Formats: sequence, C-alpha cells, structure tokens
Amino acid sequence: MQKTKINHLSDLQPLLSLLSQKEVQNSLIQTLEKLPELVDQYSALERNIAFIKSVINDKESMEYLLGGFEDEFQKYIPSKDSLEALITLVHNLPKYTKLLTVVEPIMDFLLSISRDKESVDYLYKGAKEIVGPIQQKVENGWDLILRAKIEADKDHSPVTIFTVFKLIKEPAVQQSIHFIKALLTIASEPKSK
Repeated sequence: MQKTKINHLSDLQPLLSLLSQKEVQNSLIQTLEKLPELVDQYSALERNIAFIKSVINDKESMEYLLGGFEDEFQKYIPSKDSLEALITLVHNLPKYTKLLTVVEPIMDFLLSISRDKESVDYLYKGAKEIVGPIQQKVENGWDLILRAKIEADKDHSPVTIFTVFKLIKEPAVQQSIHFIKALLTIASEPKSK
C-alpha cells in the first residue's frame, strides 16, 4: 500500500512544479476570485436553457412564435406573377442597358444644366420669349371673345337671310370657310399606310 502512495506522489510532481511558478499562481488566484461571477453566469445560462426547453416543449408557444414568423416572411415569398416579371426584366436587360447608355449622357447634361444658375436663367428667359407671344395671342383672343359676347348681348335686332349673306362676304368669314373646306377635304382623303 505504501508503494501506491509513492507512485501517486510521483505523479503529482509535475503538477507541484507547475503550481510553484509565479504566473500560474497569479492566474489561479484571479480565477478563484472570479469564480462566484462565473457561477452566477453559469446559473443564468442554465435558467435560459431551461426556459428555452420549456418553450420548445410548449406547443402553443411554438405555434404562436412560428405563426408570427410565417406571417412576416410570407410578404417576401415571391408570387408567380412577380417571378414572371423578374424573368421578363432579366430577359430585357440588354435592351434596357442600350437605352440607358443613350439616356445617361442626356440626363447628365440636364443635371449639369440644372445645377448651373446661369444656364437655368438663360433657359427661363428663352422660354419666356417663346411663351410670351403665345400667351399674348391667347389673351388677345380671349379679350376679342369677351368683347364679341358683350356686343352680341347688346344687339337685339333680328337675324335675316340677308344678314347671313352679308356676313358671308366678310373676309374673316371667307377665310374661315376656306379653312373648314380644306380641313374637311384632308380629313376625307383615304389614309395611306
């Protein structure tokens, strides 16, 4: 029996030499000081594992959790229509790429102009010069219509066949009749493809 104790002590010799080192002693002291905190963390981990096991074993909780995930992920599952649209889009990508290579320089140009105040002012003035006369003609035409309506409301004389013949001789009426005649002729021509 004495011999087994000696063999046992000889097995402990490497451990004793390791424990005699200062770094090992400091590490062992730090580990022992942190041991209560590690035990608390281990206990919390055990409680969390027990909770997870109970939730997994509770069929109603699992159905509730998975049902919520199913509803949430259902939005992201593509339908047949969206897959067909995606395939069409991918099929037409070369065509779209060609169009984008044409449109991209135009967009860059328009963006650079829109950022340049002088260019914007120049375009605004040019548009004003074009729109100004058109707007003036519209206003003049509207004034003419309003004045004619006022005059027509004042005139209560009867319109006779002689008044119509007299109106037909007016140059403005003649020009309008020629315009309507030409318009009807052009509209009645057979369309050539």
